[in-house]
Order: sequence, then C-alpha cells, then structure tokens
Amino acid sequence: MNGKKTIKDFFNLSFYVRLAVILLVIILAVFLYHYGKQHTVYIDNRTIEIDGVSYKALEWAEVSVDGGDASEYSPRTRREATVQRQKHTIHVVYEDEDFNQFEIETEFTVPLNETQVVLSLPALVAGLDDSQYITQFIPMAQQLGINVGGGAAAAAEEIPTEEDMFGDMTADF
Repeated sequence: MNGKKTIKDFFNLSFYVRLAVILLVIILAVFLYHYGKQHTVYIDNRTIEIDGVSYKALEWAEVSVDGGDASEYSPRTRREATVQRQKHTIHVVYEDEDFNQFEIETEFTVPLNETQVVLSLPALVAGLDDSQYITQFIPMAQQLGINVGGGAAAAAEEIPTEEDMFGDMTADF
C-alpha cells in the first residue's frame, strides 16, 4: 500500500464494534434515568382551591402507593412516599361526611423533570385530571420569600451595619 487510508479502511470491524458499544451505553443511560430515578410524592389531605372551586379535605382516608404499606390520613395531613419510575398506582379508601366508604384506584404519572411533587387527595377523589391534582412541590420558605439557601439572592442582600441594627444610639448616653 502507498500509506493512504481510504474510506473503506475507516469502516472496518473495529469501527462497528465501537459504534455498538457507544449506542449500548447511551441506551443503558436512558433506561437507568427513567427507571432508576427516585421521586418524592407528598400526599396531601388539605382543603384546596383549583380554578376557583374549593375541594374539602377528606374526613378519613387510607392510601397506598404502588401496593406499599397503607397510611391513614385525617384532615390537614401530609405524608411522603418515595417512589421510582414515572408511572404509579395509587389506591385510596376514604369516607365522606356521612361515613359512606368509597374506594378508588388510579394511575398517575410524575412529570419527568420533577423530583418532588404534591398529590392532592381531595382533588384526586373529585375526579380531576392528574395535571390538576399533581403540582410542583415548593418549599414553604420559598413560598414566603425567605432566602434560606443562600446563592445569588443572598449575595444581593445588604448586610446590616451596627447603625442599621440598633438605630442611632448617640442619644442614649
């Protein structure tokens, strides 16, 4: 040979083996991302208002997610369930004000980009769509506008000086 490589030399057996290994790693990464990712689902039994309609908290409920242990809920109760994958089954047994017992089993999907969501039991048993009874979890400190995490917002905050903290103390002496 004269030392020049042709395109035929580039597409040899080792090229196809390398290509297959790269594709296998990518497929494995996507599989593990979807099926190994953990989510925290906060199951909430509080009165909620959605689109101007108020849904009252359930008097009593027993809830299990993906066939796990059942937990009892009274009004104003929130518990968490740690789950894997995107699609889950929730089984709810609940009583209304007249102590009539009902049972619901439905599937819900956790949005792909969310790691923590809140599932509203009153909205679920009212028959709303999962896009309405599943909302993004927002920590209470963030809802109240308290900067607990630091970061850029903390860097922008002014640090109070002694005069700001105690006022003008020259007249006190």
